Amino acid sequence: MAISHLQSVPGRTLSVPDQCKAPFRRAVLCICGLSLLIAGLLLTPMAPAVADNTPANHRLTFPVAELELLREGSTLEFRLPTHEQSLAVHIEHDQHYINGDRVISGHDAGNNASLIITLNREVAFAEIQINDERWLFDGERDNDVVTGRFYQPDEARLAATHSVFVVPGRHDLAPVHRVASEPQANPKPMTNAGGSAGPTLANSTQQVEISQQFSREVVFVGQSAELEVTLTLTNRSNRSLNGLEADVYFILEDAQLVRAPACQAIWTRASPSQHILNCRLPDSLAPGASRSLSYVVRVDAKPKPMRLLSTVYVGQTRQDSWINVVNDVTGSGEGQSAFNAAVAGRVPEDPLGHVVVDVMALFTPDVVAQYGANAATRINQMISVANQIYQNSGVGITLRPVYHGQVNYPGREVDFHTQLEQLTTGSHSAFAEVPQLRQRYGADLVVLFRPMTSGGELCGLANLGGYRSYGDMTAFSDRDYAFSLVGIDCPVSSVLVHEIGHNMGLTHSHRQDGEGGTFPYATGHAEDNQFATVMANPSLFGSARRVSLFSSPTLDCGGGQPCGVDHRDRQRGADAVRALNLVRYQIADYMPVTVPELPSRLVANLSGRETSARIALAATVDKGLNYTYRVSPSQRMDVTADFYIDPAHVGRAGQFHMVADLSSAGFGVVQLNQKGEIFDWDGSAADLVAYREAETLKPVEYLRVLQDFQPLPELVGHPLVIFMAYQLLDTGEVIYTEEPLVVHIDPAP
Repeated sequence: MAISHLQSVPGRTLSVPDQCKAPFRRAVLCICGLSLLIAGLLLTPMAPAVADNTPANHRLTFPVAELELLREGSTLEFRLPTHEQSLAVHIEHDQHYINGDRVISGHDAGNNASLIITLNREVAFAEIQINDERWLFDGERDNDVVTGRFYQPDEARLAATHSVFVVPGRHDLAPVHRVASEPQANPKPMTNAGGSAGPTLANSTQQVEISQQFSREVVFVGQSAELEVTLTLTNRSNRSLNGLEADVYFILEDAQLVRAPACQAIWTRASPSQHILNCRLPDSLAPGASRSLSYVVRVDAKPKPMRLLSTVYVGQTRQDSWINVVNDVTGSGEGQSAFNAAVAGRVPEDPLGHVVVDVMALFTPDVVAQYGANAATRINQMISVANQIYQNSGVGITLRPVYHGQVNYPGREVDFHTQLEQLTTGSHSAFAEVPQLRQRYGADLVVLFRPMTSGGELCGLANLGGYRSYGDMTAFSDRDYAFSLVGIDCPVSSVLVHEIGHNMGLTHSHRQDGEGGTFPYATGHAEDNQFATVMANPSLFGSARRVSLFSSPTLDCGGGQPCGVDHRDRQRGADAVRALNLVRYQIADYMPVTVPELPSRLVANLSGRETSARIALAATVDKGLNYTYRVSPSQRMDVTADFYIDPAHVGRAGQFHMVADLSSAGFGVVQLNQKGEIFDWDGSAADLVAYREAETLKPVEYLRVLQDFQPLPELVGHPLVIFMAYQLLDTGEVIYTEEPLVVHIDPAP
């Protein structure tokens, strides 16, 4: 039914009776005894937020009314304990997470201050950034106000915290058949907390150290390539070594020998025989001396990702290296390859062009002991901060929490490394259901939140994804290692986005790790005594300050200093923004989406003109896990509308409208505004009542129309029919849902 054909009940304008006003300033709307409980609609304004200036214990108070009336485009004014002037933050984003938590964020006019606040009906967590100062707020609701502690993180503790990552030990080595058989090396996860680590690690005995170096970093699927391998032997003994021989296994099984001046291809006498290179040093090797020799092989085009192994034996010493054969993610230009474009085609983008990465948030009992029933809201605040960092950095990723759940695991009592291994492998009973839950909720990433260890400095730990794979996160099942741990009480606000950055292939910095991550430039950046980006460790750069941006040469980290180094610089390149924007499609494609996006409705322009606007509208009884078209009287229902404004209308003055057809239940057709008032409607555009005050239309607008609405007996057996619309004030054009949301109120079974 189109809006223009709705039947109206003329001559009736209803306001909110006094007896319908509920505590905590929720609005209760009464229509002939029908009560609609809509949490969050406020009846009267209150005074602006004020600060308790007690030096020893700063406290800040926000009126609930002021917070709940905030919308995109409005302004929140407040004063901080240490600042004489008031701050005026322009609200740029106002959204809800699936569990009902609300996140509000914005900046001041000069872009010198920012606010991110996540709240529910009981608590609020906020981060306020003023130039280089970072302030935190942890508040609880007390009747008509939210009041709580307002503080800065402990700088000494902040400076001492750090994070490490783990390169998962998933590279199974092929068997070597020798006449004199040696025990096989059992690969273990490599912890990279500093220095250089990678597939060219040298194994040492008392006499000889072996290392290998490849002339290329990767070989691409479907492309042939010549590859030079340099083998270096170092004498670590105190005497000269004569007649050294090195046997190179596996490389000739996947490549053809082109030349090897100091080596010859032979077949071993073991059973089964293997095709190897036997290399000899012609002269003796003095104590402490090194000698290198090289060989060249041609790698034919491979049809799928694999590893080219090169295992070297010198006597009893074994050393394993490999080069990855991977899909080309970047292509030949500055865009993306055919492979990456194909993945991107499978991943839906939100209207802003961001991919949505779904996150499963687990937490331990000691997190509940610390935050109680509001643990999920604390986690959502960390997700809100992460999304703000992505946006500020120009990274097209939005994290979406699709599941919050407690696991019966002694978080604080277990070290991070043991816990990450058990979470990744599912070897602890507390994580037995994680794989099934991950499938059910379609979680691309799994994060376990736990307290930091007593006196510990480790804020988080994560598996490093796509190590040296040039952005191919599919080549070696990185999805199976997309797990991380985060200290929920870590004083570093960027800890979550840092750990997830490791999952997405980022390392810390060239100084700390010696190399990049999935790309050579997939790392953080810092300048001594100046700044350190999200992934870099400030303590390694003097008095460097943390900046909440990823490395990129196109971003300014203060004073005109670039936040990164061009990715084409083979030695110093640092461009995490480029790396993330290349791998984001694959990360979002780790798991199929099972928690639906808000479904779009057919829309029309009342004038008959075409429009590219979209309006998504749905009802849910489980905070968005599923959308429903039938509810029972015992269930509570949320109704949410997302408006994707026609680009031709963005920036123009407009207003929103909600119309509900209750004719089947005998209540006619009514309009609702955000103050809780209900109005009759005569079916014309001129008689439409604004849901909220007129505003400048932005590309995306969000409305929570009903929250925790429980149908009363008067509606049982009848449909609730809801239309949403927006109207341009200059032309009067009305864009509306030609297809309404129809929710049937079923009788109780």
